[in-house]
Parts: sequence; C-alpha cells; structure tokens
Amino acid sequence: MAGLRERKKRATRLAIRDAAMRLFGEQGFAGTTIDQIAEAADVSRATVFTYFPTKEEIVFGDGSLAIDELGRRLRERPDGETTIVVFRAWLDELVGWFEPELVAQQRLIREVPVVGARRFQLGGELEHHIALALEAELGPGQELAAELAAAALAAGLRVAEETAAERMQEEERALSPGEVTDLLDGAVAFAEAGIAALRAR
Repeated sequence: MAGLRERKKRATRLAIRDAAMRLFGEQGFAGTTIDQIAEAADVSRATVFTYFPTKEEIVFGDGSLAIDELGRRLRERPDGETTIVVFRAWLDELVGWFEPELVAQQRLIREVPVVGARRFQLGGELEHHIALALEAELGPGQELAAELAAAALAAGLRVAEETAAERMQEEERALSPGEVTDLLDGAVAFAEAGIAALRAR
C-alpha cells in the first residue's frame, strides 16, 4: 500500500533528523558522525545516506524536497493562477518548519560554514524556481524584474525564519498559528507590491 510506504519513509526521515539535531546540540556538528546518527535513529549508515546525502542536509530536513515541490507546482499551475498565489499556498504548508527546532537550525546556519553554505544554496534554488515562473507570468522584457521579485520572496522567507527563531529563543515558547501567518504574510508583502506595480505599468 503506497500510503503506508510513504508514511514509513516519512517516519524514518523524521527519526534520522530528530536524532541528528539532538546529537548536534549535545556534541556539536563537527563532533557528530553519521554512524552515531544512524545508531541513535536505529537505522543503518546506508539508510541515513539514502535520505540525506550529506550531514548538513539533515539540518534542513525536508527543505530540499519542499523546494522541488514548489518548482513542480509552479511549472504545472493552471492558467491564470499567479506565482504569488502558488508561493503563498506553499508557505502555508511550511508551518511545521516554524517550531522550536528552528532555533537550533538557525544557530547551526550561523556557526557552521557548510550548513550556512547549504542554506545559501537552497535559497538560490528557491529563487530560481520563482524567477522562472515570474518570467513566464510577466512576459518578455521582464527578466530582471522577475529575478528581483524572486530574490525578495526568498529573502522574505529567510527573514521570517530568522525572526521566528529569535522570538522563540527570547520568549522560550513556540509561536502561535496567527504569529506564523503574520510572518509569512510579511514574507510576501514587499514582492507582491512590486509585482503589482509592474503590472500597473
């Protein structure tokens, strides 16, 4: 049954990430080995690599898969559905990312160069998917505008993540759904206004 297989795969991914993040917190990123992660998650070393090709990839959990899914949705969106609408709906599904574990993720981004570099790459992949969709939406001669708007959307998500992590750390609590929604709305507001201005021209 496909649904059961997918649930088992999802559970294995979560077990690996949870074990890794706990070990990173206890003994540091550099001090944690793949073998230790595998043992803590009760899986084989090969299974860890099946789900996460590198140790830094584990820090971002489903991040790469989620960005690939956004790219697919943007390519396959129905005629008349805007890039912003697809992106905002995709953001709503990222609410699970805005959990207390985001604090540990942001700390690793700041303190571990390879983790920070991977976050930069993911941001670039996100921008690329959005820019391609906006180029098709805005029409010929708007490539620069599309790239600028895509960069604004990607930066908005990054700032929302950083703000959420800072607030959770300072207040020692998880954010409410309403607070998360406000952050995500802010993540798209600037780019949305810019795109609207371009259409008005």
